[in-house]
Amino acid sequence: MSLNQFNNKSKKGSALVVVLWVTGILSLFVMSFAFTMHVETRITSAWRKKLKAEYLAQSGIELARMALVETSDPDLDIDDTLVYVSKGGDENLRYAIISLAQGGSATLTRQVGSNTVTVAITPENARMDISGMIFVDDRELTYDAWENLFKSVDVPLADRDTLIDCLLDWVDENDFTRLNGAESSYYESLDPPYSAKNAAIDTVDEIALIKGFDEKIRGSEKTIYEAIAPNLTCYGVADRININAADAGTLVAFLNIDQAIAEEIVRERMGSDELESTEDDEPFRDINDLLTRIPSLDSTIDSLITFSGTGLYKIKSTGKVGNLTHTITCVASWQNQEFLFLTWSEGPEESPDPIVEDEFGDSFLDNN
Repeated sequence: MSLNQFNNKSKKGSALVVVLWVTGILSLFVMSFAFTMHVETRITSAWRKKLKAEYLAQSGIELARMALVETSDPDLDIDDTLVYVSKGGDENLRYAIISLAQGGSATLTRQVGSNTVTVAITPENARMDISGMIFVDDRELTYDAWENLFKSVDVPLADRDTLIDCLLDWVDENDFTRLNGAESSYYESLDPPYSAKNAAIDTVDEIALIKGFDEKIRGSEKTIYEAIAPNLTCYGVADRININAADAGTLVAFLNIDQAIAEEIVRERMGSDELESTEDDEPFRDINDLLTRIPSLDSTIDSLITFSGTGLYKIKSTGKVGNLTHTITCVASWQNQEFLFLTWSEGPEESPDPIVEDEFGDSFLDNN
């Protein structure tokens, strides 16, 4: 083989190596670009679903507003509801309006394409009012007011004294620490630090800041705050509970009755389908009606209950798109033909649906 032939073959071999390297580099660029576009497409899809869920939740609030305003419809006769329902339209909505007008709760669900919005409307006096459970100058009375609630969620007896002392220290105006309590000196040592409020509680969520209430109940995954919060409100009536809307747990805690009796009350007012705001609902009309249908109760309960709402409602609206959800929770007032929002909070909820891995090994939401 001549020298020229050898050089020509060497050049061809070098060119082939260069071509292979360039092809490999270009392939990496193409794969990187494809992966980036795939990720951005998934992110865009997730944001689009998130935005849809937010708008669905907002539409649920408007649906609740419409239902509450309709409770003032002059054509609505709560003693003869068949006439109102027979006028046509959305039967589910009309039964929800009737339930609210009769002092009960209502749940509405709407399907929007493949997406859903669920709205729960509950009178605020279906829960125990915190203002009627705290007596700064009377520890014993405060303890008695909270005892049944603590008992109903299995808070150990040994922890209750500490919780009451910490609660009273949080709301009293001084910096004197009770025997088992906590004042600003304790809270300022936390990370992040904050001070005791030394004033009345304004929202139920505030209780989570008080020493002891953020601890888990023994044998439970819930904290004390998480267990008692559904039973409490800052917008109720201090000495009465709405028996047509309160759940069994609240009835047990407030009325100091057996769980079985509380569940019987709820079943009786919901009717045979055991669902709220449906055709067979039978809310209690007065104390005589209640005692006739629940004979295990006695007339002394009359001073602790009411049969209607006060015009203040908790509204929880959840929009769901694929496995993304967005929830708005607010307290609204419908009084004197005026609708006002008193509190408002919103945000995403954790999805119970699994997150799957795509072909690149990255985790993305299952639905686009």
